[in-house]
Amino acid sequence: MEGSSSSNIMDNQRLPQHENVTNVCLPAAEYEVPNPHGDDLTLDRETRRRLLNRGYSKTHREKKKCHIENLEDKKNTLSDIICKEVPMSKVYTNFNSVIKSKINTLEETLSQVNSNGEVVNVEMDSMINTLEQMRLSKEATKAEFIRKKNGGK
Repeated sequence: MEGSSSSNIMDNQRLPQHENVTNVCLPAAEYEVPNPHGDDLTLDRETRRRLLNRGYSKTHREKKKCHIENLEDKKNTLSDIICKEVPMSKVYTNFNSVIKSKINTLEETLSQVNSNGEVVNVEMDSMINTLEQMRLSKEATKAEFIRKKNGGK
């Protein structure tokens, strides 16, 4: 029977089965609890429980209020940061658009240079071919001149 409300009854003095166990009374001294305010008065368990619950509720409300204030401070801080950063992001966006337009211009210029380079390469190949033909023609003319000079046909 240890741990039950009737544990102060000796084992050989069992309660009748029809009797409610909660009706078993402990001595009055066990119900009385010292007053937390330090007075010589004693409080019953119910009053003490209510006082403790009020204290816990008050502590909980204070913690909750502190937490809410902390969250509001964080929200205000983030709001301030956002207010400062949004204009900067617009500046960065403008820089980005300027840079993109310059990149596009440079890409177009590079494309033109590449196409002009291809044209120049074709012209250079044509000039090289012309020079090669002129060299061959000159060598042929020189060889013919030497042959005529040596008396041959």
